[in-house]
Amino acid sequence: MAGTFNLQIVTPEREVFNGPVEMVSLPGLDGSFGVLRNHAPLIAALDAGLVSVFDPDGVESRMAIGGGFFQVANNQAIILADSAEFAQEISLERAQESFNLAQAHLEGKMDGEFQVQRDEAEKSLKRARARLKAASGK
Repeated sequence: MAGTFNLQIVTPEREVFNGPVEMVSLPGLDGSFGVLRNHAPLIAALDAGLVSVFDPDGVESRMAIGGGFFQVANNQAIILADSAEFAQEISLERAQESFNLAQAHLEGKMDGEFQVQRDEAEKSLKRARARLKAASGK
């Protein structure tokens, strides 16, 4: 066992998690990365995507985040996320609806006042894809 460190996950609405973990895997803007105990100090921007948290027994919990920031130093880590939901909190049906809507926006199938800018639609699609992955376990 590699040992544990403390991880806190916070959104503007709530503290999602705060406790010891063995490892966390994160969706960085430049690609996914993992963090273990005694990691060098780091601050990183996070993309919308899937976060995997491994508890002290090595059991994985998955969550979808909507992007944010990550910091680790002295075995204390924090994720400041736009949004964060553990897999068990996500409705697979609602996640699929969000994915379909974001995809329709990107494909230009929405007209008039419902048309969103491409960047927003791409972010929505990433968030929806992460929620689907977390909820379905795939």
